[in-house]
Amino acid sequence: MTRKLLWWLLMCLLLISIVWLISNNQGYVLIVRSPYRVQLSFNFLLVVGVLIFLAIHYSLRLIHYLRRLPANRRSKKETQRLIASNAALLEGMHALADGDFEKAEIAVKRAHDLIQNAGHEKLLEALASEKSKQDL
Repeated sequence: MTRKLLWWLLMCLLLISIVWLISNNQGYVLIVRSPYRVQLSFNFLLVVGVLIFLAIHYSLRLIHYLRRLPANRRSKKETQRLIASNAALLEGMHALADGDFEKAEIAVKRAHDLIQNAGHEKLLEALASEKSKQDL
């Protein structure tokens, strides 16, 4: 709470000092390009410079965000697929602990299809051997 209060106080002091400096500034900028002549307030030129900087900054951030959008989408789909496969494996483990080997085998196959990883073939083989032991 005190950190926020300090931050707001600092921002107010910064704003007051900027307003004070701007109000005491009577300078101007003269741009001469024959046959034209442009005279601008120095304060106006500073505000325009800051606005141009902000426009360029946020447009570059938008371009960066749009360029990374396909990778972010692929990553999100991959994460969702891994979560679903983990849930299927957990369901299979619960079914195996309950002694329902058919349901466990179906859950492991579903998890295997989700992540398409050969590491679960050993688990399927272990389930098959447990099932054959139970049937004897």
